[in-house]
Amino acid sequence: MDSSLIQSLFNFITNNIFVIIYAFAIVEVYLVVNVFLMMKKHQVMLSDVSDNLLKGFSDAPDKDSTLSPHERIEASLEFISNKITDKPELKADFRKNVSSISQRSIYSRHYRIEIFASVMSTLVQVFPLLGILGTILAIAQTAFQTGGQIDVSSLSNAFVLAMDTTILGISLSVIFMVIESTFQPKIERVINESTDYRQIISKIHLS
Repeated sequence: MDSSLIQSLFNFITNNIFVIIYAFAIVEVYLVVNVFLMMKKHQVMLSDVSDNLLKGFSDAPDKDSTLSPHERIEASLEFISNKITDKPELKADFRKNVSSISQRSIYSRHYRIEIFASVMSTLVQVFPLLGILGTILAIAQTAFQTGGQIDVSSLSNAFVLAMDTTILGISLSVIFMVIESTFQPKIERVINESTDYRQIISKIHLS
């Protein structure tokens, strides 16, 4: 590859390294907000689905207002699982309730939550790397501009840029790492509930 092209590429990335880092930060914020909203919708949907599956069963667990939505969902899924295990003949009754529920939207949102959460987790690790990239590019740009002879002034400017990008990258990584740590247990809980739901639906459809 031509050295002038490499130099132009280095210059472009170096001159826009802060824009690149902030762009990744915007993407991360977008993912965080979407994961939060999708989990809320998914939780409401699973709660409604659980209630629909219990229609016609007088001994179904009561809707206790003191319980969280997750606890109510778990109680409902556990009741259904125990019912179809102890009395397989009840599968036909549950199957009637299942037939009125759209499975596609539930599975689709479950899959999107997993994808978004995975990308969100990956981007947290990208920010420190972008900071290091800024350091390398700053030094490389200085070397290109001075023809390999790095003077003190150029090196000082490169050092300032390198420090700024590294501090910004690490700072954003720490911030989003804290956010992710609060989200991760909730994400895992929603995914586990969805998995339990799918397993129960599979059991209901088995003859």
